[in-house]
Amino acid sequence: MSSTPFVLISGATGFIGAETLHQALAKGYRTRATVRKEAQVAPLKARHPDAGDRLEVVVVPQLENAAAIAKALDGGITHILHIASPMPADGDVDLQTGYIEPAVKSTVAVLDAAKSVPSVKRIIITSSCLSLAPLDSYFTPGYVFREGANRSITVDLNAPLPPPPATEAIKYHISKILSHRATLDWVDEANKNTAGTPIPEIITVHPFYVIGHDRTQSGPADAHGVNKIYLGSLMSPAPFVSSSLVDVRDVAAIHVGAITATNLQPAGQVTEVIAKGATVSWEEIIALVKEKYPKFPLKLEGSGPFPVPYNADTTRALKDFGLKEFHAPLDTVAALMDQNYA
Repeated sequence: MSSTPFVLISGATGFIGAETLHQALAKGYRTRATVRKEAQVAPLKARHPDAGDRLEVVVVPQLENAAAIAKALDGGITHILHIASPMPADGDVDLQTGYIEPAVKSTVAVLDAAKSVPSVKRIIITSSCLSLAPLDSYFTPGYVFREGANRSITVDLNAPLPPPPATEAIKYHISKILSHRATLDWVDEANKNTAGTPIPEIITVHPFYVIGHDRTQSGPADAHGVNKIYLGSLMSPAPFVSSSLVDVRDVAAIHVGAITATNLQPAGQVTEVIAKGATVSWEEIIALVKEKYPKFPLKLEGSGPFPVPYNADTTRALKDFGLKEFHAPLDTVAALMDQNYA
């Protein structure tokens, strides 16, 4: 491994990516962030005025273009943090073109590009806990997520989708299963056809619902992504998702820790890392909001269809990726509330 990592980060204008870029720069790493539009370059640089020449920003309009990504890897990139991925939409988005194709094609393009650039030693891909669980786990209280489960999951693209509000969540779930499987398939195929040349080490990060302080948020009325889903749940009689969450700071720390982590799966295998905070119930979150944020328009009355939080074994994240412990979940909820309702 290089002693001076030079890190390419996709998705640096997004929630997880922005926090990861912040932490990578704080570690002193030289970074190169990709954005889709020229108009995003100056605002991203302005967010890090002290980074100087340790931060480069390049425009890659389509992350599904392996040649464009390979060009962005010129100059000695040693590590890739591929964080960009479609999020659940508010409206009715086509499963294939709106979710599956962007998620799968961008991941495969990053892998193909990296394989062609000898300086790249390691690729860290942001996946999801959902990529390790069958579709019915969304409706299974207390489901336990485990590393290595993806291959056992069956996805029938012709099966009917559930009615709203679960429709887009299931589409997103499908895309995460198939995107991670594309990574596993790519590794299997690459191992067959490298003629003895090792492929880059690959780590996939599988977070639960990521919430917390958002470095990309412009103001208190601008919550989006999973933060918006959690706030919306608090303003509804029943929650939209499980209370199983993880702090964005911890997810970013795992990505940055993955740059130098040493206790990985054997060469040619994918190392999967699950990220989840301590167990917390919706009732505990409700009590916090009632006590600390009495002016919040709280309507949530209980756990609804999610009476038992999901769970997972997070030993690898705590043992091998630089985390001593996850942020307490109620502190994470407080960080979300403080940014939006303090």
